[in-house]
Amino acid sequence: MATSLDVNVVTPKGVIAHEDSDALTAPGEEGEFELLPGHTPLLAALKPGVLTIGEKTKARYAVSSGYLRIDPKGAIEVLVEQAVLGSDVDVDAAKADLKSSEAELAKWGDKPTDGDWKILVNKVAWAQARLDAATNR
Repeated sequence: MATSLDVNVVTPKGVIAHEDSDALTAPGEEGEFELLPGHTPLLAALKPGVLTIGEKTKARYAVSSGYLRIDPKGAIEVLVEQAVLGSDVDVDAAKADLKSSEAELAKWGDKPTDGDWKILVNKVAWAQARLDAATNR
């Protein structure tokens, strides 16, 4: 049984983080979940939010949508479109992005089946994820 987690956070631009950890908390599509050493193999869809690596020493990352996979040996791959360490977030830019995206989204009203609407929903969620990761909630 694995005694630690080997965590890789990867975007199309490359590896964002590679850490050996005691825990990982992720923003799953069905809700936040935690992985500990010895967890059963799993494949999960992720939504934009905060990914926390470690329980004792925490590293917080804002992540966009993607997938997480854990294998029987405790290796975790987090494959997302975007990721940034919380301490590297440009808070002013994230606030501006959130404000403009929410304003654009408000113009749409209720059109949950439109692709452009879904893109705006994801922009709002990505901006909020960056702010959440930066504020260490």
